[in-house]
Formats: sequence, structure tokens, C-alpha cells
Amino acid sequence: MTLDIATLFVAATAIDFVTALYFWALWLGRREQRVYLWIAASATSATLGCLLFMLREVVPDWLAVWAAQLFIIQIFAFLWAAVRLVHARSRSVVETWIGSALWTGACLVPAFFEAEPVRNAVATLAFTAYCAAMCVELLRPHRARASLNRIVTVVSLLLLTGFSILLAVYSALNEDVVAPLRKPDPLAALWLLAYMVIYVMLVMAVTTLELGNEADREREAATTDALTGLFNRRAFLARSERLMARAGGATLLVLDIDHFKRINDLFGHAAGDEALVRFAAVLRLAIAGFATDGPATVPLVARLGGEEFVCLVPGTNEAAAARLAERIRSLVERDLAATGGPGMTVSIGLAASPAGIRTVGDLLLAADKALYRAKNGGRNRVEQEEAAEPFVARGPGGATALPVAAAALMA
Repeated sequence: MTLDIATLFVAATAIDFVTALYFWALWLGRREQRVYLWIAASATSATLGCLLFMLREVVPDWLAVWAAQLFIIQIFAFLWAAVRLVHARSRSVVETWIGSALWTGACLVPAFFEAEPVRNAVATLAFTAYCAAMCVELLRPHRARASLNRIVTVVSLLLLTGFSILLAVYSALNEDVVAPLRKPDPLAALWLLAYMVIYVMLVMAVTTLELGNEADREREAATTDALTGLFNRRAFLARSERLMARAGGATLLVLDIDHFKRINDLFGHAAGDEALVRFAAVLRLAIAGFATDGPATVPLVARLGGEEFVCLVPGTNEAAAARLAERIRSLVERDLAATGGPGMTVSIGLAASPAGIRTVGDLLLAADKALYRAKNGGRNRVEQEEAAEPFVARGPGGATALPVAAAALMA
């Protein structure tokens, strides 16, 4: 059975046209998904490139040769831009069009345009460079875990790059690489078939990678507080029980910004939002590098709602958790000097328990009661639950003295 290159060109044009329509429709329905725009542009370039090759003996040479090869180059340039966006990396206009620009400049030289072997080799190397660039991009370290889809994509690109280098060598040694449609050429047909299959695989792979990114973004939106970037209540409750069980216990801090309504009333809600963002940044700073017993005991911080936050410190080292609470209180109090914005203080309630004795819900209730005592006791202070050994830390506006046990913890 002999592969018919004319039939393959017709099939490739039809497949690329349908692919282009599909991704243009996707992008028009979701303009924020620019990856679909670049895939649509790539498939459109593939359609036009194949169509012009089919009309090689009908249309003028400058159109069949220069424009056709330009569209072929842009197939992979646009697909490279899509891969960059999948990795949340910007693409350069210059880099997207430099291959076509160099090709166009070369075609303006009569000697080059008339030398078909050299011309075909240069055009092939131009889009081969974009294939190699996509390989490099996909092999870059990325926060997404390695997946079979990513491996298949890289392997496909490596195959395409290898085919393209061979084609460039073959083009440099042969006068008529793309056989006229009326003349059978099994080798040219095999090359075209290989490009068709690998291109479809690449489009599917890049689309799957972007769908994975969309799923990650949706999961992040469902578990993250939009304003502060911390976990939300739902994510905290989902993770805290497992974390407490794994660490053998936990200390829970409930934190409430003092007189937050006053910040909103005096400075406006925008200033209130900024204060919440600053507070979240202070929490991240306070827990940076903190762990009572290795990575498994890194604190879990979340915004419960409004001006109320929570910090679960895994492990049974209650004294270390108490020191962390005082560190947070002190950093929040000093934040005004660093930012020049509305000053803030925080009241903190603290409750601790070994795993299996109380649930996170029980700790929340106990820490909340301790928080109310901190509020009623003058604010800008840390209070432990009453059942535990007393611990009180406060700033200048807090209690008049520290218990001996608290002084020992703070030493």
C-alpha cells in the first residue's frame, strides 16, 4: 500500500481547520484562557500552510514558497507561546516572530530564494528551533508534579526535533523535497504523516496541561482566602485534624485584630483590607522557619473570617507555641513603624491538647474563650485557656504583671 501525499495534505488541512475552529470557539467563550488563543493561531497557521502547499503549482511562487513556509514556522512559534503560558511565563513578541522575520529577510535575497535545497533547509531549521525551545520549556523545574502527559509531550517534541533535523539535511541534499501532488513520493508522505500525528499529540498534550492548571487554580480558589492568600476556614478544617493526629497533638492560637472596626471607620474599607493583608504578611514572617519537631510541625495558618485568624501549631511543645504567639503579638505591634499605616495590635487565645483527647473543634472553643479573656483584660495580649497553667503576655497596654510561669516561658 502506497501513501498518497495528496490525500494526506487534504486530511491534514481538514484536521487543522477543525482544530482551529474548535480552539477559536473555546477562546471566544473564555477570553481569559489565552493558551487557547495561541493553539487556535497555531492550528490556523497549519491550515493555511497546508493549503498553500497544495496550491504550489497554481499560485505564484512567492506565495506558495514564502507564505507557506512562514505559516509552517508560525505553527510551532504559536505553540511555543502556548507552552510558555501553561507555565505562567510571558512570551516575547520578538521571539514569537523572529523565525518568520529571518525567513522573510532571507527570501528577499534572490540567490537564496532560487536555491530550493538551502531554502527548504533554513525553513525547516527555523521551526525546529521552536520545537527545541518547547522541549527546554517543558523540562524546566515547575511546581506541577511530573506527569505522564508531560513526559509524552517531551518525547513527542524530541521526536519532532529529530525528524526536523533529518528533514533539514535531506532538504539540503535534494532539489524537490515536497513532491508535486501528482507524483508519488513515499518518503515525503511518511514525513507528512509523522508531522500530522505528532502535531495532534502536541495540541492534545498542551491542552491537557492547561486543563490541569485550571483544576489547580479552582482548587486553590476553593481553599484560599482571596484577600490575604492564606488558607480559608474550609481548608483549615480539612487539614487540621490530620495534622494534629500526625504530630501527636497541637496548640491552637485564635487571633483577633484589636479594634478593627475603628480602622475601617477612620481610614476606610480599603485601609481595612490593607491592614488584613499586612497582618497576614506578619503571620507568615512570624512562622517562617518555625517548627517544634521538624517539617511535620510547621504551623498551619488560616483566616477564619473578618479580622479573625487561626494558627495550629502541631506537636506537644506548648511552650514553643506560646513563644510563637508572643512573637506574633510583638511583630504586629511593631508593624506600624515599618509601614506607616494604621497601627494594629492583636489579642490571642491559646489552647493545647494531645491528639485523641480533644478535637480541633474543641480546641477552637477553648482558644476562643481564652481570646475573650484577652480582649476583656485589655487587649494586645496572649491568654491561655483557664484549665492550663496560666500564661499571660502583653504589651504596654496589657496586664500590669506577668506570672512567674509566663516569665520563664519568655526567657
